[in-house]
Amino acid sequence: MQGTRERVLELIIHRRQARVEELSTELDITTAAVRRHLDNLRADGLIEVRAVKQATGRPYYAYHPTELAAGALPAAYADLLERMLRSLGERDDVTAAVMASVAESVASKHRSEVAGVGADPEERVVQVTESLRNEGILDTWHNGPDGYHLFNGTCPYRKAAEISKLPCESDRKAIELLLGQDVEQLNRIVDGAPVCEYLVHPARIPAESIEVG
Repeated sequence: MQGTRERVLELIIHRRQARVEELSTELDITTAAVRRHLDNLRADGLIEVRAVKQATGRPYYAYHPTELAAGALPAAYADLLERMLRSLGERDDVTAAVMASVAESVASKHRSEVAGVGADPEERVVQVTESLRNEGILDTWHNGPDGYHLFNGTCPYRKAAEISKLPCESDRKAIELLLGQDVEQLNRIVDGAPVCEYLVHPARIPAESIEVG
């Protein structure tokens, strides 16, 4: 039988992020009890907490699973995935085609969640970030002097990204398709950066380029 600690961790892994109040409501326990379990899970390296910026109001704090909590693929699947990715890496044309297909699949799934013609650029950045959070592609953003910076603090497929550029390129392209503008990847966790970081210049986002599904 699962204990409360295990149920807290399971919910965070399943949702990719969760707030104290959400866990309290879901598990029907006090926020103080939730915080005690979260403190223990953080101490064990199973979760981490990050501030999430909102379009209005103060940021809120959300808890995310670490790679340790997410676990690893079974050995047979991991070996198969590695062989497939290494084989793709030898064919740039095939890699590009697969990347484009994966990105379009993700974008198609979320287009209805993103504002279309005439929407404010920042509104679209917010919506794309929120939409792709459950995919593990983005989790926060901020508006800097050079444009909008979008972040992901936990790589959902680090081993795969070490082998092939395909996972990172697919994520970047999916963001690009949803924003309707070229997106530049500035940093990757797999390269040693603390977060994966993308940059888009708001002045270059043409509202009419967004497809409405």
